[in-house]
Amino acid sequence: MLRTLIAVVVATLAGAVGQIFLRRGMQIVGSMESYMPLEVLAYFWKALCQPYVIAGTALSAVFYFCILAALSWSEVTVAVPLTALEYAFTAVLAVTLLKEAVPPMRWAGIAFVIVGVILITAGGERSAPEAKISMQRTKGSAYLERQ
Repeated sequence: MLRTLIAVVVATLAGAVGQIFLRRGMQIVGSMESYMPLEVLAYFWKALCQPYVIAGTALSAVFYFCILAALSWSEVTVAVPLTALEYAFTAVLAVTLLKEAVPPMRWAGIAFVIVGVILITAGGERSAPEAKISMQRTKGSAYLERQ
């Protein structure tokens, strides 16, 4: 469980910082004002060449690679809810780095999400070998029942 927790924390931190970089990059690029096909392509090309957008995209890739690792070690019902920690990390970074205002109701929502994650995680998980044996037993019993 510890390596799953470490992978998910690294993933959520990378994801949160990546989101902040993407937001900063898109603030620099500006809003899309026209929907003409060539202008849309030019707008997205400008966004794709923005260093903050590139860094944010790279950090999003780190997020996904860490989640792949966590999913190989843990049940999906444990690993994926833990990624909700990204909401808290992103809100704190948005306030500190982007100077965004986060209203109390949004903080309350984030707190509820964190409490939910704690409840899910506290529910425990079977070890990967134990889960694999359980799955093999289920497949085996289904096979025997068909015979």
